[in-house]
Amino acid sequence: MSVWDKEYPSSSEYAHYYGDYVSHVPKENVIETLKAQMHEIYTFINSIPGDKAFHSYEDGKWTVKQTIGHIVETERVFAYRALAFSRRDPSPLPSMDQDDYVKYSNYNSRTISNLANEYLAVRISSIHLFQNMTKEMISLKGKASGSEFSVRSIPFIIAGHELHHLELIKEKYL
Repeated sequence: MSVWDKEYPSSSEYAHYYGDYVSHVPKENVIETLKAQMHEIYTFINSIPGDKAFHSYEDGKWTVKQTIGHIVETERVFAYRALAFSRRDPSPLPSMDQDDYVKYSNYNSRTISNLANEYLAVRISSIHLFQNMTKEMISLKGKASGSEFSVRSIPFIIAGHELHHLELIKEKYL
């Protein structure tokens, strides 16, 4: 039995604006959800035609490549938050300006395959981090972006964030 079985976070365990993301994640073992997503998304990213990779559905919106990069770097930031909170680091962590992160990235100069491989590496790392946490570790909390988060909530935010952007890519980009 995993510490993640039946460990769905309450709305008090994360900033309110992540509620929509969390609500779309199945109420099951979130590690299994992350694993299933990993295979689905990796295959999906690699299937994106080259002519669609630079597509932006509206002026000023990110390209498909930038959106994939955003998914990857957001997971990386949230995994670090989970690590810091699970190690009882009392330091409040800064917010992440997603638009600046994308603006100063080089996602559009990279191949879809390269982005897919980075996604896979980050997701594998996140899964290892979370699946090796104890029940005590996932109950710990910390502060980031001015809000309190439990470690338990973070993989749900990661999974829901990915679902959100995958839906947008499918609806508005491809």
